[in-house]
Amino acid sequence: MKIRPAIVALVIGSVAVVPTALAEESLDGKAVGEATVKDGKATIVIKGASDGIYVNKDYPIKCSVKSKGNGKLDKHALKKEDAKYEDVAGKAGKARSVTLGVGATGAIEGSCKVVVCTDNACSSPFAVDFASK
Repeated sequence: MKIRPAIVALVIGSVAVVPTALAEESLDGKAVGEATVKDGKATIVIKGASDGIYVNKDYPIKCSVKSKGNGKLDKHALKKEDAKYEDVAGKAGKARSVTLGVGATGAIEGSCKVVVCTDNACSSPFAVDFASK
């Protein structure tokens, strides 16, 4: 019956390690958003916060955009159909960045709901804020 204490120790050790591993894999919030407005067009770029973090191309990205001040926008909601992805060779469904554009005069701000991934895990959907100057 010496096996029983060993099994109990193994189970307890496994339970203690799993939350730590999951915490290290949390990718929520690990993206950055940038926006620029030039010549009547706003460009929004969302990318992973560091190397090895990619935008998930399979998730239906959604962005809400609003004008800062008295500027005008062609549309206030952008979707996956409006997106252009910078693919990563050999990594299906993953992109270095996603770029969205909309006609705009004046500065803009807003947020996009995205999912990011590493080679081993993906985040839950989260919002990435952006603003132009």
